[in-house]
Amino acid sequence: FRATDVGDAVASSMDRRGQLALREMPAGLRELPRTELPLLPFGLVGLDALTQLFAATPAEAASRVPSELADVALSSLVALVPAIEEGGHGVIMTMGKGGVGKTTVAVSIAVELARRGHKVHLTTTDPAAHVEAALGSAVDGVRVSRIDPAVETRAYAAEVLRIAGANLDDAGRALLEEDLRSPCTEEIAVFRAFARIVDEGEHGFVVIDTAPTGHTLLLLDAAESYHREVLRTAGQAPEEIRRLLPRLRDPSFTKILLVTLPEATPVHEAAQLQRDLARAEIRPFAWVVNQSLVPLSVTDPVLVRRRAGEARFHHEVRGLAIRVALVPWASQDAQPRLDLVNGRVETRPSA
Repeated sequence: FRATDVGDAVASSMDRRGQLALREMPAGLRELPRTELPLLPFGLVGLDALTQLFAATPAEAASRVPSELADVALSSLVALVPAIEEGGHGVIMTMGKGGVGKTTVAVSIAVELARRGHKVHLTTTDPAAHVEAALGSAVDGVRVSRIDPAVETRAYAAEVLRIAGANLDDAGRALLEEDLRSPCTEEIAVFRAFARIVDEGEHGFVVIDTAPTGHTLLLLDAAESYHREVLRTAGQAPEEIRRLLPRLRDPSFTKILLVTLPEATPVHEAAQLQRDLARAEIRPFAWVVNQSLVPLSVTDPVLVRRRAGEARFHHEVRGLAIRVALVPWASQDAQPRLDLVNGRVETRPSA
């Protein structure tokens, strides 16, 4: 993206951030041949749009913002917090495809809950683990942790060997050790750690910056399978595991925020995730549309048209969600920015 209107602060900031990213590329990448394509004023979905990818035709400024933007609700992320904190404890999970800003939203919610006097445990199951970087410095009332698959797997394997391997001969113990090297051992270990952290929601607030969709659904699928097995075996599992799925299904205990961008693919993938959750009898608490241009005043021709193009996705989200919060595009995505959009959360009855 190259800003063409130097008076547009948003465009200038976006331009600078892009140039900084290019300058900070590793030397090996910078030396490779490179072709630069301009950011187009519309999403690249459909044949008509794709045929214009290499056309590089200059964008024309829209003379006015289309009327359909007028009824896009400007609802703030901070306005979600009173409903989140009503019970005084519980679990908040941010979910969505990779790159939509789940970490930023999770950190923002955790910081605001702490600002209101609550003790918060902020954790992640994401291997990328950007939570600490997004939080920046330490915040009073916020404890940060990460579910480390390697650490959890070692601890789980040691526990199994100590208990199940106690009375085995050398051959039996070797067979058990071989079994524990299978990939499913890590899945079980991470699942157990996830259940323990959810259990902490009984005594305070736990904010979970979840991994991208596939891993998250793996956890939920595991929860359902484990739950069925526990019922079949008359409850031999630890209490936190036995109660995991009922807790995830309890809207007063677990509040899931589906995070998306005002673009076709993130919205449609979030809609599919909502359908997957419904099959597990889990209903999202709210949708968060992140990095939106709608709340901002822009004059750069490309951004004016992209802003107008967001309207259809905002309307689509409002047709899917009970609550919708809007977070504007910001030059520092890693910083909590709950107070950038004032307003109330739009709420409608559940279908």
